[in-house]
Amino acid sequence: MNTSIYKSLAVLTVCTLTFFALPSAFAQEQSHAGHDHAGHNHGDHDHSGESLAFQLTDWKSMHFDDANKAAQHAATVKKLGCEVKQDNHAGHIDVTYRCVQWREMQVKNHNMAEQWENWLSKSGFDVSHSHPDPAYTNGPEAVEFRLVVWKQMHGDGSANEKQFVATLQQLGCEVRMDKHAGHSDIAFRAPTWRDVHVADHGKADQLMVWLKQNGFEVRHEH
Repeated sequence: MNTSIYKSLAVLTVCTLTFFALPSAFAQEQSHAGHDHAGHNHGDHDHSGESLAFQLTDWKSMHFDDANKAAQHAATVKKLGCEVKQDNHAGHIDVTYRCVQWREMQVKNHNMAEQWENWLSKSGFDVSHSHPDPAYTNGPEAVEFRLVVWKQMHGDGSANEKQFVATLQQLGCEVRMDKHAGHSDIAFRAPTWRDVHVADHGKADQLMVWLKQNGFEVRHEH
């Protein structure tokens, strides 16, 4: 594992078809912001870094010949909240672990998020890494949403589809697209609770309707 990853280990608490278009004025407001990784703080909602969600439902075993590396790996996945077992046999060490529930970790910047994403993926985890557009990190009204299981739909290349995908990405959802046989397959999810901010209660209500129409769980406190 990269040394900087060890130094940065900081885990948060467990968080354990038709295209529905946003109202045009609302969509236009959100589309003006560029894509960067600047941080913002909003009281209880922290956007000062980037977050990664990860899960490993089945037991994963990794073999180590070096006892120190085995201990380091075991300690790291344990700090991530995994169940961990170790077994010495046949001249090597097996580190076996799993993380049944989705967990979330906060890292300080995009580069560190990419390093963690790479390490987690190589270590067998299902990883969800995304972040909201800066336009959704400001505003007094916070909307929380979650979609644990991938939702899939077929696209047709229309302007509505492009706006739909852009909105998902701006909200910080994970989006996958596969184009074939004259159409596109779109899959999206947000496996842990995420929050975005909007300017007023009316826009919060509009966003909540759109999220619910597209399969998300939604929370909003006045």
